[in-house]
Amino acid sequence: MPSQDEPALAPIYLELAPQSGAPAPVDHLFAFRDCGKLSGRGTGRFATDLFTLSVTLRTGAGALGRPRFLLAPPRPAFRPRRAPFSGAIVGLRLGAAPDRAPSDEALEELTPAPLAVAREGGPLSALVVALDRVACARTFGQGPPAPASARSERRSIRAATGISRRRLAAIRRFRHLLDGLAASEQPLSDVALEAGYYDQPHMSAACRAFAGNPPGAIRRLAGAQSAGRFFQDDALDNRLRLVIDA
Repeated sequence: MPSQDEPALAPIYLELAPQSGAPAPVDHLFAFRDCGKLSGRGTGRFATDLFTLSVTLRTGAGALGRPRFLLAPPRPAFRPRRAPFSGAIVGLRLGAAPDRAPSDEALEELTPAPLAVAREGGPLSALVVALDRVACARTFGQGPPAPASARSERRSIRAATGISRRRLAAIRRFRHLLDGLAASEQPLSDVALEAGYYDQPHMSAACRAFAGNPPGAIRRLAGAQSAGRFFQDDALDNRLRLVIDA
């Protein structure tokens, strides 16, 4: 947590569409900055069907932790945080694991941007430029051949993601729901049907299981439009998919 003499930076979570020309498996870029407000007790990490390539910089009591690089597989469930988070986490979410992790040199090149965002309220535009470079430098294999049977497909999905085919489908449906909640003002019952749920209670159960919150709470936090609050560059502003702030 920031000291009394250190002003707390505004907490924010952003997801942006990848730059044109980025490899197809790059689903989105993300940036999370907090001083314990968005990551308080009862909050946590959403379930996702995507791999996460990230750099974490923790701050607190005037100290800066070492940057931590992580390539994490898809998360099958909501994970509540044990303690509030102070610092910044930035990175990419990918539809497949890259052939190789970024080099130490690439990691060192990326680190100053989240450091500026975490400690100094630095420009988010510079962070997006750095993430775009990392995204465009990633390479991905062609993947395994098409499975010959449903059993082979189930084995292939679990080997690639660590998640069963049924669980993966449920998480992807939830991800589709998040986009609908952020972008639509429709009644929740209509959003549930469009996302593929049987009814609103079915949707609510998924939200609690995968996000730790009911759909109404998620909608109040999330928005897809920035109204120019974050980027002066319209090209970057138009890439915003999801915004959560305090």
